[in-house]
Amino acid sequence: MTYLSEDPTVLVGGLLLLAAAFVVALKVTQQGKYLIRALVAGGLAVAVLAIEWLWVTDAERIEQVVYDLRREVLNSDLEGVLTHLTPNVQFLKGEMALDGDATRALIRGNLENTSFEFIRISSLETSAGRQSRRGKAEFRVLAKGSLHTLQATVNIGTANSVWSLGFQETEPGVWKVNRITPVQIPSGALVMPGGSRLPDRSRLGALGRRRGDPRFRNAMSPRVPAESPLPTIGDHQPLP
Repeated sequence: MTYLSEDPTVLVGGLLLLAAAFVVALKVTQQGKYLIRALVAGGLAVAVLAIEWLWVTDAERIEQVVYDLRREVLNSDLEGVLTHLTPNVQFLKGEMALDGDATRALIRGNLENTSFEFIRISSLETSAGRQSRRGKAEFRVLAKGSLHTLQATVNIGTANSVWSLGFQETEPGVWKVNRITPVQIPSGALVMPGGSRLPDRSRLGALGRRRGDPRFRNAMSPRVPAESPLPTIGDHQPLP
């Protein structure tokens, strides 16, 4: 049934072709039974489409949140972005883990002075657990934007990145982001709370363990609890 609600294209197409074949048979044979069969096949195609339109799955709800976030970032709607986050949202990258307040500060610091010309999402894969009520989305982003400072506006060019988001159902039918993981981003693309740039992956392990470093003081939180393991793209089919 999930197949019907999420991607009925093949089934609907097959039913319409079958209906067309019955119409051709009707014209050739002039037998009324083919008219009845054509109407049945066409009616089934319409029914399948109705299921797809009316039956929204959890995976589709998560997909919609991803596209809502894209629209709000593109429109520089910072508060709109923050409404899609759970109170305990975490930013995770390698050994680094930022708690909810630090994650929001990170988002504010990177979006307040940045505007985007376009943001394109591709290779989006979503999933949701029926029992756990947890989900995730993995996708690629192609974006181009500008950084605005008091001195000038700097074109930051076009960049590709890969992201993984964890989701939690906070109330029936409402899914919010509880984990943000940049799987692959250009070096120095994110400014951390305090003004430092997110280092490249080769340096994250050492920096993440330097808890005495003032750049990470009060920003580091305990590792993800056992009941919320960090998903990776390897959990599903690899992104192309």
